[in-house]
Amino acid sequence: MALPVAAYRLIGRFSVSWFARLLHPLLYRWMGGRGFLGRVLGSEMILLTALGRRSGAPRTVALFAYPVAVPPGSWAVVGSRGGSGEIPAWYQNLSENPNGTIQVHGARQAVRSREVSGDEYESIFERAAGAYPGFRLYRAEASHHIPIVVLEPVASGGS
Repeated sequence: MALPVAAYRLIGRFSVSWFARLLHPLLYRWMGGRGFLGRVLGSEMILLTALGRRSGAPRTVALFAYPVAVPPGSWAVVGSRGGSGEIPAWYQNLSENPNGTIQVHGARQAVRSREVSGDEYESIFERAAGAYPGFRLYRAEASHHIPIVVLEPVASGGS
């Protein structure tokens, strides 16, 4: 069920607020990704930790994520930044260094990111927008390409 456009704009603003950036990851870890912080608006929530491209310090963000079948354990994330009109910092960090870690519920996994394009992009976008229709609004109003990144698991110690 689609929400009014104003609701998607409000959700987008909230997603880039201090709560989403600071408190959501803290609560997600504390609750092990269970409950309302683990699944929101038809989408799984994961934590992505990547090194800041300028600071080199770990940066963690909570993101809507969608499972990808190949390779098993992969997740796709959409770089809409809540429709803010800006490229997300996590995407820029992964562009500089594609390695990171994700937490899905209570499990952590080292990952390597890759940006998708073409048919793969459209297929993932349609699945993501089917779960969270706000992505359609964000893409329609964006002045830039909204990237989609697949986070693929790597062997332990390989990050």
